[in-house]
Amino acid sequence: MLRTLLLLALVPTLAHAQPICAIQGTGEASPYVGQQVSTEGIVTAVFSGSGSMNGYYIEQPGCDADVNTSNGIFVFAPNPGGIAVGQRVSVAGTVAEYNGLTEITNATYNVLGTGTVTPTDITLPIGSNAQWERYECMLLRFPGQLMVVGNNAWSQYGEVYLAPQRTWVPTDHIDPNDANASGTNYTGASNAAAVTAAQSAIDRSYIVLDDARTTTWPTPAPWSDASGTLRSGSTVNDLRGVLHYSFGTYKVEPTAPVVFQHAARPAVPEVGGTVRAAAFNVLNYFTTLGSWGAGNSGELGRQRTKLVAALQAMNADVLALSEIENSDDAWVHLLAGLNTAMGAGTYAALEEDAFGQGTRTVILYKPAAMTPVGQLYALNTSLFQRPHLTQGFRLNASGGRFLFSTMHLRSKLCDNASGANTDQGDGQGCFNDMRRSQATALIDHWAGVRSATGIDAQLIMGDFNAYTQEDPIDRLRASGLTYQAVDGGYTHSYAGMFGSIDHVFATSAMDQAVSGVAVWHINADEPTTLDYRDSNQSRYQPNAFRSSDHDPVLVGFNGTGLSVGIEEADVPPVVAFALAGRQASWRPDRPGQGMVELFDARGAAVRSVPIAGGLAEADLSGLAPGIYAWRTGGAGVVGRFLLP
Repeated sequence: MLRTLLLLALVPTLAHAQPICAIQGTGEASPYVGQQVSTEGIVTAVFSGSGSMNGYYIEQPGCDADVNTSNGIFVFAPNPGGIAVGQRVSVAGTVAEYNGLTEITNATYNVLGTGTVTPTDITLPIGSNAQWERYECMLLRFPGQLMVVGNNAWSQYGEVYLAPQRTWVPTDHIDPNDANASGTNYTGASNAAAVTAAQSAIDRSYIVLDDARTTTWPTPAPWSDASGTLRSGSTVNDLRGVLHYSFGTYKVEPTAPVVFQHAARPAVPEVGGTVRAAAFNVLNYFTTLGSWGAGNSGELGRQRTKLVAALQAMNADVLALSEIENSDDAWVHLLAGLNTAMGAGTYAALEEDAFGQGTRTVILYKPAAMTPVGQLYALNTSLFQRPHLTQGFRLNASGGRFLFSTMHLRSKLCDNASGANTDQGDGQGCFNDMRRSQATALIDHWAGVRSATGIDAQLIMGDFNAYTQEDPIDRLRASGLTYQAVDGGYTHSYAGMFGSIDHVFATSAMDQAVSGVAVWHINADEPTTLDYRDSNQSRYQPNAFRSSDHDPVLVGFNGTGLSVGIEEADVPPVVAFALAGRQASWRPDRPGQGMVELFDARGAAVRSVPIAGGLAEADLSGLAPGIYAWRTGGAGVVGRFLLP
């Protein structure tokens, strides 16, 4: 009798005794805010201890027949004492809205018995995101499989975005102009409504899984695999938890351990053929520290280590690299690191200065596998932000010739966008009009290069900043270039959506030689918090994973499938240059070129080497490391190289 009197004394006299659904109400805020209430329900989850939410959830099944009111509520109780899941309790306290979450504070409770709550099943996409309010603080179940589609907050906040399947950028598969995505119209917006509808479905497909902690940077990060990551594409089945609300987001707080089926880190994909090409956006590789890329030398070192690991593993014969700082120092620094890892002289570079302080593209190639033929072509007008490069190559093994072209169109960032370059609401973002115009200019430029060189086989790779069904891609398809479908489906993720903005095109003469195209998923699926930044040093891994924000694309092709009997039109003489350590050699493809003159970076002549018997050779041991240029007499063939 005394125990009963003491328990009753804990419960003050109250003005309102209400069911949970009445306290929750039909709006975002409770109609009882600031009032003393009493209610009862069954405990569905308890979170206590340091760094927890400090409280418990109760639910009243069958509270009312109104689908717009929640049957659950959170009780804030830093020291909940003997509260346990499955108890049926009466609770008394003050109703509050804490950052949008309806809760009872200053609470007392009385255990009335036991009970069970059957989770409410939720099928995604939900009808509208406003409907989440009706499930606030209730016990939910998500039948079937959910997939990780966003993990950038995982390391810091213990949160991941889940959806029923991988969420695709609408314009990666829906054409804003053509109801049939195979169409190649590249103006208009007759199908934009389908893009908008797809985006709406995606926006209603997400739910956030939280680790139920209020502290940041949990160690170890929850749900990680043996490699210390939680990749997008990982899945969980029949997730259960209570629905919490904080910082403007509804989150599932699990009521049992969450077991993920982890997506494994992939090996370099096989693409077949005798020659391998690759394209890779290296995410602002800047040796000017504190600008767009690394903030200090430590960050730059870690950035280079990761990029070199990726490039070395791909072991491509020719590469198109984009987003390298517009300075010789940047590409020289990256090339030096790569050749240190793979052997001196493994790769040589071809590049052209861009405008201003932005970025440029660079071609890396293996002199042991191929030799440049003709000049380096660069389209570098005011329409572009950086030169687009095209170089002809002759394969050393087969003699086959092809043109290799880099791509890096204008980004979707809306800085200074005006007129037709503003976001037109068709899913293509800002500067779509400029990207389309850039594609048109490149089509004409490439046709001129093919005519001038007599080489019909052309491979075009890089960062197009346009998804698969957007106007610039359709413009290129409409020109007669063959789109090389990518085995792997996506190269980039943004805002919890995936798609390809790194593409491959080929002329018909090149297409018949292609053996395979694939993406190596080393970045888009990985959390950003595994990159090279100082803030991530405790998670840093000196490997290829999260070396950039784009996945590299690889192409395999058969050199024997390329023509060797080409009569080139108006092609200047070719000089095959090779550098082995400090020994340089030049082999002109025709006589009468006399002398090779060598210049340092300031333009000062440092060496003259005679050509005798079709060969010039020089020992460069006495020269300082750096960039040098050379020029032959006669027709005046020129080139540049890095002396390590």
